[in-house]
Amino acid sequence: MQLIKDLFKKKTIGGICLVVLILFLLVAVFADVIAPTPLGKTGLPKDVRAMLIAPFTDWTHPLGTDKMGQDLLSYMIYGARTSVILCVCCTILSTLVSLVIGVLSAVIGGWFDLIVQRIVDAFGCIPQMLLLLLMMSLMGNGIPQMIVALAVPSGIGGSRMVRSSALAVKDSGYCDNSDLLGGGVLWKSVKHVVPNIMPLIIISAAGSLGGVVMMEASMNFLGYGVAPGTPSWGALITGQGRDMLFTAPWLCIIPGIAIALLTFCSSMFGDAIRDLLDPRLKGGVGSYNSKKLKKVLAALEHEDEFEEDMSDIA
Repeated sequence: MQLIKDLFKKKTIGGICLVVLILFLLVAVFADVIAPTPLGKTGLPKDVRAMLIAPFTDWTHPLGTDKMGQDLLSYMIYGARTSVILCVCCTILSTLVSLVIGVLSAVIGGWFDLIVQRIVDAFGCIPQMLLLLLMMSLMGNGIPQMIVALAVPSGIGGSRMVRSSALAVKDSGYCDNSDLLGGGVLWKSVKHVVPNIMPLIIISAAGSLGGVVMMEASMNFLGYGVAPGTPSWGALITGQGRDMLFTAPWLCIIPGIAIALLTFCSSMFGDAIRDLLDPRLKGGVGSYNSKKLKKVLAALEHEDEFEEDMSDIA
């Protein structure tokens, strides 16, 4: 609770972005209630009499329609569900993968650590997009496949940072005392290591939200995204938006704005959480606190004036 208070008090932009992210979450959860047109088994209903209606020209379809007569507002609402599911599930799975690999590698050490780190290095040598395309080609299109393809490589890469922090905790005195008391690997990991690196885990998870949205849009653009018929912002840009860029530009602009807003809010929220939880950044100019920055600039200005006065006296 104190973290939330500090977020709105010290990081106002981050707090506003958190509110926007919560609104996205509520839209995704209550999509069936909010959407003007319900989603059927084969997707949104099509109406050939309402094809390519421009936004704000017909209040029956406030955001317009696509070339198949589907209501774009309903499509965007159900597309938010797809993006939120991907963001949350990918972040959780990626964090768990990083946590398990990094903590066990640091706590066990020895040959296990050596083998695991060489495997992590091997994954790091493969371009991320190439690895994603390969995994999606093998598993096929769909939301569960995208979650695995996006989260597992990201979690393996993020395990290095977790391992470094876990090694610092492992070398501390209380972990040595745990060895004397007969604590095993699992006990040491759960009792001592994980609680002490939890701020790092939260920072990493919050910072990865925006990247998931962009990667989902990129994969849909390349044709390796959600299954056909599933509303998705990236799929809308890839399909009809790209084909009708000049005749119906709103099919690209509206989902593009939604992706940019969700990515921006996720990134700013992640930066705010990082600044609040990372002790090295507390009190630094790295925060976007305008009042603090003005005080620093005013102090520097007074210091320059004082030096000029002293030089005149001399």
